[in-house]
Amino acid sequence: MQPIKMLLLSDWNLNPMVRFLAKSSNGIKIEAKEAPYNQVHQLLMNLNHPLWTEDLDAHLIWTSPESMIPSFQKVLDYEPVDMGQIIKEVDAFCDMLIPSTMKSRFVFLVSWSVPPHYRWIQTLMNKHNTGLNNILMQMNLRVAERLNEHKSVVILDSTYWYAAIQKKSYDIKMYAIGKIPFSRDLFVLVSEEIQAVIQGLLGQSKKLIICDLDNTLWGGIIGDDGMENIKLGGIDPIGESFKEFQRELKRLANRGVLLAISSKNNEQIALEMIEQHPEMVLKKRDFSAFRINWQDKAQNILEIVEELHLGLQSVVFLDDNPIERDRVKRALPEIYVPDLPEDFTQYPIFIHTLNCFETSSITEEDRDRAKWFQVEQQRQEEKKLVGSLENWLSSLELKVKVTKLNESVLPRAVQLLNKTNQFNMATRRFTPEDYWIWSNQAHHSVFVFEVEDKFGTAGYTALISLSKHESEQVEIEDFVMSCRVMGKGIEEVILYYAKIATGSSRLKTKYTKTSKNQPFFDFIKDKYVKGSTVWLDNDQIQKPNYITLIEE
Repeated sequence: MQPIKMLLLSDWNLNPMVRFLAKSSNGIKIEAKEAPYNQVHQLLMNLNHPLWTEDLDAHLIWTSPESMIPSFQKVLDYEPVDMGQIIKEVDAFCDMLIPSTMKSRFVFLVSWSVPPHYRWIQTLMNKHNTGLNNILMQMNLRVAERLNEHKSVVILDSTYWYAAIQKKSYDIKMYAIGKIPFSRDLFVLVSEEIQAVIQGLLGQSKKLIICDLDNTLWGGIIGDDGMENIKLGGIDPIGESFKEFQRELKRLANRGVLLAISSKNNEQIALEMIEQHPEMVLKKRDFSAFRINWQDKAQNILEIVEELHLGLQSVVFLDDNPIERDRVKRALPEIYVPDLPEDFTQYPIFIHTLNCFETSSITEEDRDRAKWFQVEQQRQEEKKLVGSLENWLSSLELKVKVTKLNESVLPRAVQLLNKTNQFNMATRRFTPEDYWIWSNQAHHSVFVFEVEDKFGTAGYTALISLSKHESEQVEIEDFVMSCRVMGKGIEEVILYYAKIATGSSRLKTKYTKTSKNQPFFDFIKDKYVKGSTVWLDNDQIQKPNYITLIEE
């Protein structure tokens, strides 16, 4: 992957952060360039400056509130303030920033806060229109409101950074020497956070957590201790910690992260514990797959990943046993295997602070993802009973509904583009704003597809975008489909719709090979005109009879 080119704008010296951003993290490497010191206003007001002419992927704006909002200095100096004037200055700052959104794909704006060492009058800190915290919150909320329509802008939370590092975040001596206000620890943390955010924006965040059971989801060994002696909930501090740990996993599941189990255990005893223990937060229905046996965990994990149609790079493995962690790290190096704390009471904080689950949005499809995989298990069970693949597919009563891209489905469409890796023809990534502009150009068309069968709906799970040239030739620009619906002929229907919707006698593709999108090529390779790697053979594009196509 090409390095992310980023411009750093600040009224501080951010030079130490440049080398930390350059350290590769999960495939993300950032080539950062620092703008001249304390030239934020000048650069935002002069978009013809040479720094803007470079091919930027992102720029970061990190300022102190008093430098951008002059009236805020009065708050720090305990002088009377006019809240109306402060908001007016915040609006002026936003007006100055907005044009720069056209200069790069992502804009990272750091929220305004004060360093943790700074003590104001505690009794007045949150007093409306008077207190330091209250005014800062209003300023940040106004910025968020004004920039809400500019989807390329990501507002980063500096208060979390300060809290995570605490007083070590500020280095008054380094500020006096070189106008570098922050410690090395803070720069490292911020660099890691920015890399994690970019991973999420580019669809490279983790999608699946595979958990062990004993001393991971509960305290004790269920096969030896029995359900009555397991530490989970109650008034025991360790039991309470495990229950809170499960709550944190449940929260991740609620936003679309899948959960699975790989445990060396007796399956019947383990499932009884999961279903019958009164303090269990997570139940069998919360797990999309499980392997509870005495087999090698690395092999079990491979089977789970294959079953869920995910890549190994999408997986986090949690296990209290360092030997099992080492086995998985060595056998499956693409998987992220963090070391769990030795102290069980630290589990909830540990999982809560992992930064590998970043996302730019949470859609209804995300919230229903675990439910969909449970339904998929029902489909697979029926497949065993029906017999032939053709009979099984016919029995599903599949329907594919097609909708022209509109603003209500835009977040999901962009999510499909940015998160899908395996069945993704071009692997283009967009912000919602950029894709909406692209889709509304006169010669472009984008269609999204909702898949439904007798078990329920999988939601919007596919997208195709087309461009029509002056020669009346139609080119497929994006062809993306969730792994959730692969292998049922849905991809055939989508390609068929592209043919009939455009009335084109010839369709053209631009397949861009990556390390992950082989499944798309396996689908498309037999549909090219013989001897061509660009033109598709219309005779090879047919709709399966067992699928109903509905155009809305």
